[in-house]
Amino acid sequence: MKRLLYLGICAAICFFSCEKNSSDVKPTNKTDTTGGTSNNSNVATGLDNAAMLQMVNNVRATGCTCGTTAMPAVAPLTWNDVLAAAALAHSQDMNTTGNFSHNSSDGTSFSDRITATGYTNWRSLGENIAYGYTTEQAVFNGWLQSEGHCKNIMNASFKEMGAAKASTYWTQDFGAK
Repeated sequence: MKRLLYLGICAAICFFSCEKNSSDVKPTNKTDTTGGTSNNSNVATGLDNAAMLQMVNNVRATGCTCGTTAMPAVAPLTWNDVLAAAALAHSQDMNTTGNFSHNSSDGTSFSDRITATGYTNWRSLGENIAYGYTTEQAVFNGWLQSEGHCKNIMNASFKEMGAAKASTYWTQDFGAK
């Protein structure tokens, strides 16, 4: 029940634009252009990047219903290490401080955090967060059951994705340039 409450709160927040943060990771601008099957990343995300991206792209390829909204199929996303680095830093921050929010523990917005990590000149950004899940499949299913998170996954304006976890704190960042 607590997990559903957290997802509900995140759904209400996740439609805002995002930016900022840094991490110990040295991100690159390298992206996966293979349609999401590569696990080539320079970021130690704590998860199976290829599996996460493939789950997202499988749903995007077929479309789905987010809450009561039918979402049509959309183009696949590519993996982006800079977004993954931003997601990792935020997951680590939430894990260290217990601050479960799209804002960092210092009050920095997710858009400022993503921008500060190096994802600049973006046109659109989005973020999903979750807590308490132990596998990629479980957190992905949780996001799909939350209307706002599901709509982020299905948002046609997003072209790239990065995700990471620290313990059971998960962050999924989306963007387009």
